[in-house]
Amino acid sequence: MPFDKDLDFGKDAEHRVLKLIQKKYPLAHAVEGKVKAYDIFVPEQEMGVEVKSDRQADETGNCFLEVSCNGELSGLCASHARLWVYCTKSSTYWLQRQALINMILTCEDKRMFHKEPKGETSKVIGYLIPMQYVKSICMTRENKQC
Repeated sequence: MPFDKDLDFGKDAEHRVLKLIQKKYPLAHAVEGKVKAYDIFVPEQEMGVEVKSDRQADETGNCFLEVSCNGELSGLCASHARLWVYCTKSSTYWLQRQALINMILTCEDKRMFHKEPKGETSKVIGYLIPMQYVKSICMTRENKQC
């Protein structure tokens, strides 16, 4: 997938998730710049929210959870967000970060991903987890495009 399309899809997902959160917590705001801790901060809850988007998850049936990029901790290992929102083309999954970590530790069907994605120069390490496991720990799920 071209990086620019992935970036656009990701930015759109962050914007939509922020708007949903602001319905209940109007002070919630996006965190600008390259911040590894979280994408959205919710002052009313003193909580960070990480938004991940995956345009291929519906087709592959897998969720990708990054843990390292170019030799540095990233993704799940660098985030301080309590809440993770995983957006695919068809669904939005609201998940507790600790539940994701526990899922990786106990999932027997996980596969390690360790290579450079097409069109990128980053060396990414992460886990491919079947979406059924993500759905099983989901707090809520919206069946609409993210």
